[in-house]
Parts: sequence; structure tokens; C-alpha cells
Amino acid sequence: MDKLLTLVIALGGIATGVGAIWTAMLARRQVQVTERSLAEQNERARLTLEYDLLTRMRERFESPQLRSSRRATAKFFLENAFVDGEVVEAPTMANAAVEVCNFFEEAGEMVRLGILGAESVTSRFSVHGQAYWTLCRPAIEKFREEWELSAIYEEFEYLSRLMADLDPEQGTAPRRPEVLRQVMEWESVVGEEPSPMTE
Repeated sequence: MDKLLTLVIALGGIATGVGAIWTAMLARRQVQVTERSLAEQNERARLTLEYDLLTRMRERFESPQLRSSRRATAKFFLENAFVDGEVVEAPTMANAAVEVCNFFEEAGEMVRLGILGAESVTSRFSVHGQAYWTLCRPAIEKFREEWELSAIYEEFEYLSRLMADLDPEQGTAPRRPEVLRQVMEWESVVGEEPSPMTE
């Protein structure tokens, strides 16, 4: 009888051990599922925030105030940065260009901090950003030298390089003068062109 009782106790101990192991495995599995679910939720929240910020940036870029600054800047460059089909260094930068540069400076900072994805910003603003950087760069470099502040528009410069790297057709080569002129011609009338619905 003692042997039977010992056997029953041993089997009970084994069953308890197996049960504990099984419970631990289930708990571990549940933790993994929960961690994966939280990671997916965090990624969805990050993407939602990024999309919301990109939408707000697009709205700001198309706002009447920034459109006005873009028009004034583009008109300035059309008058001062193109001679005989070539891009020349403009003597200075239009006052309105500061607001345009500030927009791209903020976008570059958000990309550098990882708040916005480089690909997302590039797909929305690359043509404009690279054109404005190319035309504003000489004046920005003069400001940096005169004021001895190398950080002036460094995020805009960073963003421009990043955009060029992500643009497979463009690469790091400067935009052709005719492309820059065309972008500035579009920008010089942004917000003023008649709506296709009224034609």
C-alpha cells in the first residue's frame, strides 16, 4: 500500500509539475502575443501621427500666406537667378524666401528627429525643396559666412541632400536650369491660376 501511495504522490507531483510548466508556457505565449499587439498598435499610432503631420504640412504649404511667399520668392528668382538659360547666383535672397526656407527647415528637422519619414516628405516636397535649396543656397552660404553661424538652415540643407539621395532619377546632381526655371514659373503663379472648374 505504501508503494501505491508513493506512486500516487509521485504521479501527482509530476502532474503538478507538468501543469506548472504548461501554465508558464501559456503565460509566456500570452505575453508575446500582448507585446506583438502593443508593438502593432504603437506602429499604427506612429503612422497615424506621421500622416496627420504630413497633412498639416501640406495644408501649410498650400496656405494663402505661404503661397504668397512662394510666389514672391519665385518671381524674385525668375528676375534674378536666370540669365541666358543658365542659373546664376542671385545677389541676395527675397525677404519672402525666409518663410519658404523656414518651412523646409522645419520639415528637415522633423525628418532628422524621426518624427517624419524621409520617403514621405520626399514624395510630397522634393521638387520644390530641391529647387528652392539650389536657388537659395548661395545667399544662405553668404549669411553663414557673414554671421559666422554655420547652423543657418542646416536642416533645410540636410533635407535637400536626403531628397536628392532618395530621388533615383535626380541623384545628387543639381537640377538642370530649365527644370529650375519651370518650377519657379509654376511657383510664381501658385494660387493665382484659374480653377479648371471655372474654365
